[in-house]
Amino acid sequence: MIIKRFHATTLATALERIKAASKWEATMVKTQVSGIMTYQDATLALDAGADALAFDLNPRSEYHVAPAAIREIADRLPPFVPVVGVFHNEFNFEALRSMVEAAKVSVIQLDGNESADYCRQLSAWRLIKKLRVGEDFDIERVKAYPTAAVILEGESTDGQGGRLFDWRYAAAAKQYVRIILSGGLTSENVATAIRTVKPYAVNVREGVESTPGRKDRIKLQTFMIEVERGKQEAARSTTGRLPRLDF
Repeated sequence: MIIKRFHATTLATALERIKAASKWEATMVKTQVSGIMTYQDATLALDAGADALAFDLNPRSEYHVAPAAIREIADRLPPFVPVVGVFHNEFNFEALRSMVEAAKVSVIQLDGNESADYCRQLSAWRLIKKLRVGEDFDIERVKAYPTAAVILEGESTDGQGGRLFDWRYAAAAKQYVRIILSGGLTSENVATAIRTVKPYAVNVREGVESTPGRKDRIKLQTFMIEVERGKQEAARSTTGRLPRLDF
């Protein structure tokens, strides 16, 4: 009887600790603001509460920023702010290394068709790999990439940015890797996204802009308010059910 009581007490304690850890994890969701092009927008994002800033090093992107310009911005930022350099199918290793060093980025984000083998060649840096989710997406794909986190966003038909997708894929993929939820996030849906998925982080670009490449102070502030609301709701949530989300 004593042994049974001990095991019951131990199990109850373990469950409480798991529950507490889950709540703590939900309140620690981070926010990355992408498409930063100026120091002014960088400070707007940080002042609103962003945790990381992403700069596009793809010369074919409308959000492209030259490495020297990124370094100039990075040198003016407060300490401990992650500066993420975004690349798209840059398979010239020396060119990539040169841009990373010139831009002074601390994290590399790969947004193209980079393979897991290519990611292994970049093991000297912290990596984030973006994967696009379609109806036939295999969540076990995320396990193949030796990265610190994986960004998931919906497939885009026009190449102008990610789209919303069924967030159940992201929630399921969490068992394998840190998930950064992206694609179509705005102040109107980010709280629901966080409550539903409880991701490691969320990523936003167009959702906080007044025009392409220009961040909007009010949209940033509103977005971050909703991020905080989502985190608090996620911490209070006790249900494990994930409804299908039709977009």
